[in-house]
Amino acid sequence: MMTEIITEESIGKYIKILKNEEIFGILDGRITGLGACDDESGQPEGVLVAEIHMEYILLRRIYVLPDCQDEDLISRLMDIVTDLPEDLKAPIYYYGTDEETDATVLAQYGFKEIPNGYSCIEGFLEDYKEIKAPPKLFEVGTLDQVPKDSVQNFVLSSTHDRFMQIPDGYLDISRFSDASLVCYKRNTVVGVILMEETDDTIRIPYMYTKDNMALLYSLYVLRKVLFADYAPKAKLCFVMRDGIGREAIHALIRPSEEKKIRVFRHE
Repeated sequence: MMTEIITEESIGKYIKILKNEEIFGILDGRITGLGACDDESGQPEGVLVAEIHMEYILLRRIYVLPDCQDEDLISRLMDIVTDLPEDLKAPIYYYGTDEETDATVLAQYGFKEIPNGYSCIEGFLEDYKEIKAPPKLFEVGTLDQVPKDSVQNFVLSSTHDRFMQIPDGYLDISRFSDASLVCYKRNTVVGVILMEETDDTIRIPYMYTKDNMALLYSLYVLRKVLFADYAPKAKLCFVMRDGIGREAIHALIRPSEEKKIRVFRHE
């Protein structure tokens, strides 16, 4: 087996086994991909995809082709990421819902589950209930229309999570969809809804407004934007921390399902 860091020059080799968001993340420099190839044929056999943050490394996915002959490939990829030089060492985390997680495999490689308050509420866009138009006290623009500094200042001064929402202490615009919304009143930002697009899900990891009226108006506009840009069967995932906002999202998306997000740390 030969391993290599996936770069702009080599990404074409792995294009069929990477997800779209991984491809764009690697090209943006947000995501790090480690590829494994057969020594003789040079054909790709698997990938390890991770995010390297200031305080930790997030293991996003390990995938090995079903017909790969190297039975130890996953172990060898894991050995690389868990045995970094001292100057690069950092805690390694993995998180996901039950269906995204194989706790037995993670335990084999030294990961232990840790308590956390994260969950996600999942539903479909077609079940996003229409809200009666609130009084137009605000303006709402998309992330690409509003000065980055004003959005970043609002997010960082609000209650936010440094692990799953804003892990590096600054707003990484390349991570979020241009359809993310910024609500403002008299040219002052009073609310932000940040969205991420994955291959199969529209994920909302951050949603915060100064008051309930700004939230109501932002959610009213969010529905219009989503229906304009996505198919009714699009899957939505709202990330919750300690259940904050749970009732509003369950009322908004009916039916919906709340799922525990399990967090694992490499020991």
